[in-house]
Amino acid sequence: MADFWPADMWPSSSLDLNPLDFSVWSVLESHACKTYHANLTSLQQAIVEAWDNLTEEYIKKSCASVRCRVEAVIANNG
Repeated sequence: MADFWPADMWPSSSLDLNPLDFSVWSVLESHACKTYHANLTSLQQAIVEAWDNLTEEYIKKSCASVRCRVEAVIANNG
């Protein structure tokens, strides 16, 4: 983005720095959207089930990767 917009024009938050956005939501979505849901309750149950199936190790790895992402942003003057 640095080539297109100055840093002060960048969004105040980045989805690349939030483990829920870059890691967890995609897993929840892929699990919950495997099947058709006739109503909101069914979809909510599928999302909760997917959340419950996330391992502690997966969540820790997702959170640990934030440091590398932040360092990459800093290295690129972001």
